[in-house]
Amino acid sequence: MFKKFILATGLSLTMLAGTVSAAEAQQRNRVNINQAGYANELSARQVGPQHRLYINQRGSYNYVQTIQDGSRNGVTVGQAGHANSAYADQLGRNNTAVIGQEGNYNAAGAIQTGRNNTVGVAQMGHGHSASTNQTGANNSLGVIQVGSGQRANVRQSGNGNVALVIQGSH
Repeated sequence: MFKKFILATGLSLTMLAGTVSAAEAQQRNRVNINQAGYANELSARQVGPQHRLYINQRGSYNYVQTIQDGSRNGVTVGQAGHANSAYADQLGRNNTAVIGQEGNYNAAGAIQTGRNNTVGVAQMGHGHSASTNQTGANNSLGVIQVGSGQRANVRQSGNGNVALVIQGSH
């Protein structure tokens, strides 16, 4: 009796695993996560096909939250240091967000609604904050902050906008 139970359970799990693999193959979403240190957290949701999510956190108490809804959206976040946080919310298709932070107590966020929008945020130092919001199509935005205590809040609405913000302190 016990052998039949084990066999039935094994077959059920094999069928379930095959179903999950087939569903993943249809969606073709990619996730690559590498966290090190202490109490790093990640919350991610992908709805739709062919999204890409690459997260690399080092240090302690770093946090990332992403939502990808639509198709072919991509998020890359790299954080090193202590108590950095990042979020990226994408609704639409072919949007790309790249966030890189090195130092402590940096925060960056990207909201993209529409299609073919690109944002890049690079923060090196301590205590920076960057918030970006893109609505429309074919918008490009870059934020570079070095030193300490820089703040950027950039919103693009419409089509074909280009913005670059560079800030630094000694």
